Amino acid sequence: MIQFSYFMYLFLQFKINHYQLYNFKFDWIPGLKDSFHIAVDTMSLLPLLLVSLITVIVVLAASLIYEKRDSAYFGLIFLTIAGLNGFFMAQNPITFYLFFELTLIPVYFLVLKWGGPKRKKAVFTFFIYTVFGSFLLLAAIFYIYSFVGINLMTSWSFLYNNHFPVQHQYWMAIVFFIAFGIKAPVFPFHTWQVNLYEQADKPSVILIAALLSKMGVFGFLRFNFITQDVIPKLSFYLIVICVVGVVYGAVVAWRQTNLSRLLAYASMSHMSLLVAGTLTVYEEAYKGAIFQILAHGIAIAGLFFVADVFQRKTGSDNLDANSGMARVQPRFATYYFILVLAAIGLPLTSGFIGEFIMITNVTKFNKIAGAFAGLTIIYGAVYMLQCYQRSMFGKRHDERYQNFQLSLQEDYIFIVLTVLVIALGFFPSKWIDLTAYAIGQFGEYFKY
Repeated sequence: MIQFSYFMYLFLQFKINHYQLYNFKFDWIPGLKDSFHIAVDTMSLLPLLLVSLITVIVVLAASLIYEKRDSAYFGLIFLTIAGLNGFFMAQNPITFYLFFELTLIPVYFLVLKWGGPKRKKAVFTFFIYTVFGSFLLLAAIFYIYSFVGINLMTSWSFLYNNHFPVQHQYWMAIVFFIAFGIKAPVFPFHTWQVNLYEQADKPSVILIAALLSKMGVFGFLRFNFITQDVIPKLSFYLIVICVVGVVYGAVVAWRQTNLSRLLAYASMSHMSLLVAGTLTVYEEAYKGAIFQILAHGIAIAGLFFVADVFQRKTGSDNLDANSGMARVQPRFATYYFILVLAAIGLPLTSGFIGEFIMITNVTKFNKIAGAFAGLTIIYGAVYMLQCYQRSMFGKRHDERYQNFQLSLQEDYIFIVLTVLVIALGFFPSKWIDLTAYAIGQFGEYFKY
């Protein structure tokens, strides 16, 4: 709460007409004239707000676990949070890469020590995928440094003003798609995701799904301008891959009987749409992507907390095992329903605005791709409402609900998340205006 309160103080003090505030910079590797540079700019403001909010949710959720977590657990949580804050505040590629890697280490140990019975295989797959993407990203950054020189790497704007050979931009664009596509994740780099989400303890899953996945999208926002000459030529093929992921994730989610696995595939479907939108490199798509980072993070955190409540209080997050609960716990059912509405993108919820902007811009780019991308709304409504119906209605299992009472902490978490879902849905204009300032500093780099 102290960390969140301090960030809100900084947030309210932030002047959106300033390029950067709260700068911290020093010479990191003097021999290479390289600097460590972090600062808050308008593009990082909403992701940092999400990090501060989710930190409170994760810590409260972890404190509810019956097997109390020790100091090492919370130390790893806060090390991950520190890495995420640094990642979103990084103002040059080498600082960006440092924090991109730093977040991997504590998450690996969180899952390895406190995960489920099959955690070793899940976390090893996650580690291999992420390290592979990191090596590719590091190779691209080394090339960038060798081409432009260290002295021109002091900020993103200096970097974007360099014109790289077109033949080199092709392989850089593919490298960025793989590295950030693994992190998001998008099809076909998603195979680490489902098992990790199922095996990690739920506070760690909230951290991964709500925050770590946004690192991939944010990476596209930072690096797309470097390959702006070839993105128009590659975007169609990359967007098609993302749209396949949208449909695939939705269809597979529809067939799941376990809530955690369903949410994993659903998240992959939504993140694929978000990445597809950023690859259009339309100015409006960037606005929608920054807003959707916040909106999706809130909704998916709430839904995984629902799975956490099921697991702790009934011993299972299987959909059919918890049927009939709405009659016993109407307050919990109401929280759950609001989060489901946000997940399917119902108007006047936080999930609508960002997804509408994404689908609109993908359709503008290519009508057929847009039509298939729009299936995420239809399929999303089908599998999420079916999920809600199976877990809240139907045959009652009274023996499972004897000790099912929401604690004050659980009520607090649900109230905060559902209020934000409704507030962002009813009053999106101020947040969208903020995203306009966020991309305004890079407006000259949008070609269309």
